[in-house]
Amino acid sequence: MEYSLIEQLPSAEEYCDMRLKAGLSARSLAAAKAGLPNSLYAICIRKNDELIGMGRVIGDGGCNFEVVDIAVSPEYQGQGLGRVIMEHVDRYIESAAYEGSYVTMVADKPGFYEKLGYKFVAPQSQGMYKKF
Repeated sequence: MEYSLIEQLPSAEEYCDMRLKAGLSARSLAAAKAGLPNSLYAICIRKNDELIGMGRVIGDGGCNFEVVDIAVSPEYQGQGLGRVIMEHVDRYIESAAYEGSYVTMVADKPGFYEKLGYKFVAPQSQGMYKKF
């Protein structure tokens, strides 16, 4: 399959559509327009001009990094594109992180990320969230 990897943000519309296609929770267009420009890093995979995969890193750029929005269109899942996205995300974090920097994520499919070196925080810590 021919595709291009581009270190750029998807448009807010593409972002919202991709999240739904990939089975992630919905985000409002207004939230996407406000939030995407604050990303530390973004990677898109496109086939022709169509967005077929994406990933982002958010955080403060020093102490904390969070891996978010790792998504691949269902028709392209199982072809290694998620791994490609994560390789680029990890490469960015390795280049930007400091000794003691903390990298977090909330994973819908934790087994995938475990293979890439990510570990559960429990029992030392417990993840929490608050949604508006």
